[in-house]
Amino acid sequence: MSVMEDREQVLLRRVERERRARKEAEQILNEKSKELWNTNQKLQQVNEQLDQIVQIRTSELQMAKTKAELESFAHKKAKERFQLAMRATSAGVWEKNIVDNVWYFSERLTSMFGYSEEELLFGFKNLSFIHNEDKKTLLHVLKKHFRERKAFDCECRVQTSNGRYKWFWVVGQAVWNENGDVIRIAGSFSDIDERVENSKLVEKMAHYDHLTMIPNRVLYNQELDVALSKAQSNKDSLAVILIDLNDFKQVNDTLGHSAGDHLLHHIASQFKLNIRESDIVARLGGDEFSIVLTNVSDPQFVVKKCEQIIEAISSPFYYQRNLIMPKMSMGIAIYPEYGSNREELMINADLAMYKAKGDKGNGSGYQFCEQEHINKNIERTELSVELDKAITEKGFFMRFQPVIDLTRGEMIFAEALLRWKHSKKGEMLPEKFIPVAEESGLITRLGGLSIELLVQQVDRIMSAKRLEKLTINIIPSHFLSQSFIVQLQELINTHPDISQYMTIEITEAVFLMNIEAAKSIIFQLHGMGFSISLDDFGTGYSSFKYLQELPIEVIKLDSSFIAEIDIDPSHRTIASTIIELSHSLGIKVIAEGVETNSQLAFLQDHHCDFAQGSYFFKPLSIIELLHMQRGVSLLPNS
Repeated sequence: MSVMEDREQVLLRRVERERRARKEAEQILNEKSKELWNTNQKLQQVNEQLDQIVQIRTSELQMAKTKAELESFAHKKAKERFQLAMRATSAGVWEKNIVDNVWYFSERLTSMFGYSEEELLFGFKNLSFIHNEDKKTLLHVLKKHFRERKAFDCECRVQTSNGRYKWFWVVGQAVWNENGDVIRIAGSFSDIDERVENSKLVEKMAHYDHLTMIPNRVLYNQELDVALSKAQSNKDSLAVILIDLNDFKQVNDTLGHSAGDHLLHHIASQFKLNIRESDIVARLGGDEFSIVLTNVSDPQFVVKKCEQIIEAISSPFYYQRNLIMPKMSMGIAIYPEYGSNREELMINADLAMYKAKGDKGNGSGYQFCEQEHINKNIERTELSVELDKAITEKGFFMRFQPVIDLTRGEMIFAEALLRWKHSKKGEMLPEKFIPVAEESGLITRLGGLSIELLVQQVDRIMSAKRLEKLTINIIPSHFLSQSFIVQLQELINTHPDISQYMTIEITEAVFLMNIEAAKSIIFQLHGMGFSISLDDFGTGYSSFKYLQELPIEVIKLDSSFIAEIDIDPSHRTIASTIIELSHSLGIKVIAEGVETNSQLAFLQDHHCDFAQGSYFFKPLSIIELLHMQRGVSLLPNS
């Protein structure tokens, strides 16, 4: 091989090697470029991830910053609100951090108590400002709170810096850690002094009489029950005294309610001054009082005490230049002889009081309950039941007592008198059953029945044309009832002429019970055509003022004056004066209870218009009355 060829071969091989080397280099470069690109891609992904992480962390940091700022702001606002609440709240707040032994007292608390923080620290540690009677209660509440871990509250009195005790409502709560140790306790004091005082006032108003400021019936019942329980345990006696003022209504009606109130206050004051601390006094209502004497060893002690009380209240006194002379009736029931409980003692004392009222005359008096009173009360109760049944069954009838015209000597009126046909006791007079009817609330029904019975006989009696009118006596409580006028109006609707044949007879008691209502009813009756007669004139609160103001046509001179005419000059004077004054007002006069010729002669001499009584006729049956009308009934001495 030639040299040229060798060089050529060498060159070709070198070129080939270079080509291969370049190719390998290009391959290596491609691979390295590819690796670099891949690396760059990974780096780019890592950078992107880092960017995302940075953004997230930045956002989180921003949120954390914002939250921290908001929390800081909220804490600041909460602190401001807390401080504002502490200033605005009516409660005084306190707190103790037990771990750090740090106390906190709100401005309101220091202001309410009036103490400095040092004084409050001392007071809280020793409870020195808590009322001695309330410390035990507060400590009991706190012990229960630490035991049961429920919020505590109680009411107690706190002595403020001015020395006065005020009522506060204490509320609090402790905080425990995971080990069960108390680490904090806080609470508040709310001023409830005004509410407590108002509550006491309400309680007093509910249990004390507002006028006399002594216990009322509610508190009296409670205190008497306690006294009875003690008496039973100690085997003691006690006395229940019921007291009723005599003529109290007359004081009210004549001097006014302010005078009546003054009298009640005066009486209550005297009662309090004349009983022991262990005794009880109360106003039960109206003019009714009660005194309970405890530890009674001897009835004579009760007698002395009653006489002491009567002497104390009997002294006259002036009210606005008007002389008032207090009088009262006292009924006494001794425990256990006349009652083992409050109800029995009150009933029996009431029986004795009414006996004292009947025996009082013109003054004060007292009466012990006796078995006789209880027996009579039982009889009245039984009679009340029988009376109720008799009214329902209409077991009554009328008798008629003629009224004689003293000028003409003729029978011109007849008074209708109600009688009870009792199955066992026979014919019973009104004085036996009218009080029972009034006490048991039957008087309105009984009065209505009496009018009904009279109306049934009117046509029969008046058909003889000898009598001008029939008179019927109406009991005051019936007269003032709503049913009375209603019944008469219904009668006129069914019997148009009935009013011209009937005279309504009333007593002066209606004016004492309700003067305005009585006047109104009288005018209504007059407008309906009924005549009005005033019975028992001169025995009660007699006043010619009524006769001047009201359309009263006849008055009845009470039989008590007629009975004494022959022997008592003052009765003759009173009778003749009433007759004369009545005539001057154009009013006729009937004399009741005429029994003798001398009484009749006196009445005729003084020009009395009419008379009735046993001297002429006793009460007649309907048959006897009709028979008497057939003849001419002249005066017995005519």
